[in-house]
Amino acid sequence: MNPKVSVIVPVYNAEKYIEKCVNSIRNQSLKDIEIILINDGSIDRSKEIIEGYAKQDNRIVVINKENGGPAAARNKGIKLAKGKYIGFVDSDDYIEPDMYEKLFEVADKDKVQVAMCGYKHINTYKNTNEIISSNVEFNMIHNKEYIREQIIRTFTKNTNYGYFSLWNKLYDRQWLLSTGILMDETRDHGEDWWFNINIFMNISSFIAIGEPLYNYIHVNSNSLMVKYREEQFDLFLDGRMKVLSTIPKELIDYTSLDKNFVYEFSSYILRTNKEVKDSIKRRELLKKVVNNNEVIGCSKNVVGLPIHFRIAVFLIRNKMKNSALSLYKLMSLVI
Repeated sequence: MNPKVSVIVPVYNAEKYIEKCVNSIRNQSLKDIEIILINDGSIDRSKEIIEGYAKQDNRIVVINKENGGPAAARNKGIKLAKGKYIGFVDSDDYIEPDMYEKLFEVADKDKVQVAMCGYKHINTYKNTNEIISSNVEFNMIHNKEYIREQIIRTFTKNTNYGYFSLWNKLYDRQWLLSTGILMDETRDHGEDWWFNINIFMNISSFIAIGEPLYNYIHVNSNSLMVKYREEQFDLFLDGRMKVLSTIPKELIDYTSLDKNFVYEFSSYILRTNKEVKDSIKRRELLKKVVNNNEVIGCSKNVVGLPIHFRIAVFLIRNKMKNSALSLYKLMSLVI
């Protein structure tokens, strides 16, 4: 008989925190679970630690693979999972003891496609603890029309209601497999956000509970400290274009969408100035950004930016691109 829930955990160089994570899953009040630990090419002691857990607990499945990123690891887990529902946990986080019992109870009772709980955003850098909760009525089944009006709209807003994340949810496995929806393995930023846009665009039944049962650990508050990739602007642009082509126009908050895109391409310009030492290559990468039609169009429409970004987009939209790049270069020295 298949387990009630399969929990998928991508593991990459997680020796410092994987024990707390795995113990929080093993100690769930819902015992009928499958725990899929996917070692994504770790070079620390992670492999040794999780294989030790597998010897202690027959609910644990360990998969060792070459490093391919968390999206590829999660996709492998989805294809291997046997549970009625699928959940995800990040290896540096931990969950409350009754999380999966409570989510499974509300999901299975009325056979909903997705169930979600609140979560705690624990920022160890700032020493803050924020509870993130949904904007929908709790413990009620919401249909496709309600999901469209109350949830799809939030994917282009700046307010976080917990819909973007993977790990505070249970997904009906058979339904998920029938849709063919998987993680975008080309992305290392926003892949959960894009996955859940597709999920909520397709589901017809959803339920949320208000309790914060997942603990999301945020170690570094500097968003520019993510791994630099020269093609990151293309991924930002791809995400924007997918939203514009997927979400109905009447549900898009263009003010928030444009502002977010300015922050994204600006962060890329700042990081490129810092990371790319070859001046010719750096110039080519940056000119590609400021000459992009979406960047130019966004710069004409965006409002509510800090003064330094307001000046930069003013220069872009008025075709003073060299001046804009000089300003960004100056900002990269102080930000």
